[in-house]
Amino acid sequence: MQEDRRPTVSDETVPINDDLDINYGVFRNGFTYRRGANSWRLWPMLEFVPPKLNTTIAEMYEAGVAWTLCEHVSIAINGRSDYTFTGPDGPITQVWTTGFHNVENGGGYLPAGEFTRQFQDDFTLCCVIQKFKRAPDVRYHFEVVTGPAALDRSALFVHYATGSRQRQTDFDVPAGQLIEPGPSEIAIIGRVR
Repeated sequence: MQEDRRPTVSDETVPINDDLDINYGVFRNGFTYRRGANSWRLWPMLEFVPPKLNTTIAEMYEAGVAWTLCEHVSIAINGRSDYTFTGPDGPITQVWTTGFHNVENGGGYLPAGEFTRQFQDDFTLCCVIQKFKRAPDVRYHFEVVTGPAALDRSALFVHYATGSRQRQTDFDVPAGQLIEPGPSEIAIIGRVR
């Protein structure tokens, strides 16, 4: 079934501040969600830097999928979704499962062209989302970590998207603090630029 609206069976929001929330969305099995080209215009755009370290995004970039870089985070934390992107020679499908994410270079990569996702096995995304009435002069920087990381500068928040600390958020984390996600944990680090 084709859906143009967000076909979730549940959404849970964790507030971060006046600008940001973290959303956990469980998508309907068997539904297809179409996202139009350049539909991310409400997200603050960052200067585009080609992805290199995030193999999920770099693989599609090398295959010819056009991307934008924005202040955004998407992490697959359950289930499966077939992402079908527009490539130079037609559709390219990539299967997203737990642990796949779109973050590198301080933001999240989002396709510039139209793409679809077909959801299976209770596919769930954890996303940092921006509120419509956010402060226009505040810019954010995001990282996703799965192993120990010492903060080189202070963080506005560290949010655990998976594992035993799922949905836990630590605020005002000082520079030098060691972030230590456990074996099944994925952490989002958010900073003011």
